[in-house]
Amino acid sequence: MSIESLGQLESRLQNLIDKLELSRMEVEDLRSANTRLEEENAQLKHELAAWGERVSALLGKLDVVGEEGELQEHEQAVA
Repeated sequence: MSIESLGQLESRLQNLIDKLELSRMEVEDLRSANTRLEEENAQLKHELAAWGERVSALLGKLDVVGEEGELQEHEQAVA
């Protein structure tokens, strides 16, 4: 091999090493972002579940109020 060929090989290897390092940094950034998004997703799921429980409780109260209203109407109709 000539010195020129070795120089080209070294240059190509250095380019590959640089690209590999950039890819590693990008992967690390993506992993970090993924972790952050997973945590945010878990928090949002928790909040959604809490709101679902609140809505169910309110609907239950509305059912009770509706039943009491119907009972009063029935009592007034009978009297």
